[in-house]
Amino acid sequence: MASAEPWAARFAPEPFRDFLPYTSAAALKIIHSREVLKRALEVAQHYSRPGERAHEAARLQASLDEAGLGSMIAIASEPRAHLATAELPECERRAIGERVLALYFHLLHWDGPLFLDLRLRQFAWDAEAQQLRFYPSPLWCRPEPEFMARLRSLYVGFYDDDAVALGRGLALYRWNCQPTAGFSRRIELLLRRHFGPGENAEMRFSMVNFRATFDAIFAEAAQSRARLHPELTFLGVELVGLYLTLEALNVPLNPRAAFDGAR
Repeated sequence: MASAEPWAARFAPEPFRDFLPYTSAAALKIIHSREVLKRALEVAQHYSRPGERAHEAARLQASLDEAGLGSMIAIASEPRAHLATAELPECERRAIGERVLALYFHLLHWDGPLFLDLRLRQFAWDAEAQQLRFYPSPLWCRPEPEFMARLRSLYVGFYDDDAVALGRGLALYRWNCQPTAGFSRRIELLLRRHFGPGENAEMRFSMVNFRATFDAIFAEAAQSRARLHPELTFLGVELVGLYLTLEALNVPLNPRAAFDGAR
């Protein structure tokens, strides 16, 4: 997969540059560039407003507590030492992975911002308490409520085999454009490859598979003259960090069960 790094590095705000090596060159052909750049600059400004980050982090802890997740996931007030997954037994790596997935899906359902950096460096593990510690970095965004509702519908559509919900979610991949005939069905099939088994089954997370499936999605969108919702760019940043972390844990996990637990 060709990387978008050389071209995009000239324009991407600094906080996003660590993620450019994981970006497909085809992605640059299917985004609403001005809207994405405008939102990226807004996200970059959060680095100069630490009080706002701390406020939202405190709100996230309260939300996790209310959802009954506070004993499993705690918000850290400062970055922790890098989590060394290779030193942990499989049972603990599995417990960490389950909590990372629970956090990801909680972020899709709560009424606050999306904290985008889910890389391993943001986490620590308290083995005695069986508690995951997460430091929400200043790399966060506040998507429009309609986007978040459609994103949740996308998951509901795949996991519950709900055609109506799926249609609402798939609209994010043809935003303010007129793609060629049959695009919705073609992109649905490619997204099913990314989601993996829809039934209540475990899967291993792999960056090779992540990049291959999204490269195919981007190529199809470009060929079909489709444009993606601008917020999908930032969700992509979050997914890169999620997959990097879950791949490093190297254990089978059940995303369907994690999604069901969040709704």
